[in-house]
Amino acid sequence: MIKTRFLAVITSFSMLTACGSYSEDSLAVTVQSDSSSVIIQSDSSNFFVPSVQPEAATAEQQWEKKADGMQIVVGDRQFSITLESNDTVTALTGMLPLTLDMSELNGNEKYYYLDTALPSAPEKVGHINEGDIMLYGDSCLVVFYESFDTSYTYTKIGHIDDTSGLADTLGTGSISVSFQIEGISKTAYTVQDVQNLQDFLLAKPTVEDLTGKLYDLNGDARWDVFDLCMMRREVLKNISESSAMQI
Repeated sequence: MIKTRFLAVITSFSMLTACGSYSEDSLAVTVQSDSSSVIIQSDSSNFFVPSVQPEAATAEQQWEKKADGMQIVVGDRQFSITLESNDTVTALTGMLPLTLDMSELNGNEKYYYLDTALPSAPEKVGHINEGDIMLYGDSCLVVFYESFDTSYTYTKIGHIDDTSGLADTLGTGSISVSFQIEGISKTAYTVQDVQNLQDFLLAKPTVEDLTGKLYDLNGDARWDVFDLCMMRREVLKNISESSAMQI
């Protein structure tokens, strides 16, 4: 069983292209066995990774990002979003947080073309409601701040719960909009957490009991290489922010 899991993880690693390597000093994630050393080199969500189930944690203990929802932040205003349940949302939340310089279009929407294509399932929505969050094509993220009928096709992402003041907040020109997961700060990951998850994926003994650990960062109900990459980014971000505060 251990050999099977190891081979699945190595297969996963071989499909990746730019996540970094891990050490106590550099926080780079290099995973090793007795006979090999593999550098994780990507955190792209476009690849399939064989599932490695977190046997030590129950379903109730898994962290589901969508349970807390998403929010956009514009200046000092925050708008909570109720998300759809689809592959587009899963991929997008895995990329958060994002701060985007969104452009104005038609006096009713702000849009931004992402560098990464997302899974899409466009449909004729017929009508746009103020506060709708949509994906146009496979990479154009759109926030609508007016209601109107449309013949275009979109993939639904979610809807802003309370649109009071949304149009005034977004204004009539380009504007910086931050997309965040609500509740993402609940877990402050450490270097030891990175080591724990790395060891688990390689079926190696872990220093800590992993029961109840919130290592499913992308909300897909499994622990895999993408969770490891996202955790590493969180740790690096926290260290960078802490260093900046001390300057």
